[in-house]
Amino acid sequence: MKKSNFWSEASRGGAIIGLVGIAFALLGMLIPSVAFVFNLASFVAFIYLLFHFTRSRAALYTQEGFTYSQSLGFIVAMALFTGIVMGAYQIVASNFLFTEKFEETLNQAIAAYSQMGVLDNATIDKMSSMMRNYIFSPIYVLISNVLSYIFYFAFLGLFISIGTKREPDMFEQEDSSDDEE
Repeated sequence: MKKSNFWSEASRGGAIIGLVGIAFALLGMLIPSVAFVFNLASFVAFIYLLFHFTRSRAALYTQEGFTYSQSLGFIVAMALFTGIVMGAYQIVASNFLFTEKFEETLNQAIAAYSQMGVLDNATIDKMSSMMRNYIFSPIYVLISNVLSYIFYFAFLGLFISIGTKREPDMFEQEDSSDDEE
């Protein structure tokens, strides 16, 4: 039962964390003057939700315990689904909702590189097309979001797993046949 629930719990937790991330990202795009506050609140919410979902998963393993690696693995599995949800949001945001803001950011970055005078025009053109693909191409966006959330949550999981691992309960009896002997 516990093993069959792993992916369903990871997908549910990852989707919820992704939806919370989308809410904070939308607020940051709509109110850019306080985007830093929303990014900080998103960071705190991610840590809390990762801890909450992993701790509730660990509660299922009272008898056999929930190891550090099981905890970290569950967090990384949630990261996979969070990356998919956040990647889907970024695809919609960059191509439909906030296209002008993404174009403006891209143009400012290219202008800054060209003003530095370090790169020639051919290199800047190549870099511009690569950046455009990275920002607006759905496959690049989805893959980069999934990978970045896996690394991000794995790093957070290194610390969260310390608090969510459980030692086996050696006093809980596995079955009642031991009492009859």
